[in-house]
Amino acid sequence: MSFNAMGYETYKKTQIQTADQGSLILICYEGAITFLKKAKKAQQDNDEETRTDAFTKAQGLIWELVNGLNYDAGEIAYNLEALYNYMIRRIIDADYHRNLDAVDEVVGYLQELRESWEKIIRKTSSNT
Repeated sequence: MSFNAMGYETYKKTQIQTADQGSLILICYEGAITFLKKAKKAQQDNDEETRTDAFTKAQGLIWELVNGLNYDAGEIAYNLEALYNYMIRRIIDADYHRNLDAVDEVVGYLQELRESWEKIIRKTSSNT
């Protein structure tokens, strides 16, 4: 690993370790979107290794979102869990059946959720 790559990895690790919960959620959304786009491009380029790796990483980030749900929040947490589980199934479908429409569908959901969280974070930070 080059010196620049090591520096970037250290920066990202520090960013994650020092982030608040809202920022961590946004990081997961951004990462999953990025990996799904990477998987889609790799599929179009017939790069099986990159495609599989990117799908696996996207699923991992969505599992992190599931694991971070606060069920004390009520129905919204259960609805998000169902949506995240659906997205994971669609990613598996995209991987197994080479279904690019499924990738686009999940990216769309993730982008909408990211935008909603950004609004929540802005509203919360402006009220403090």
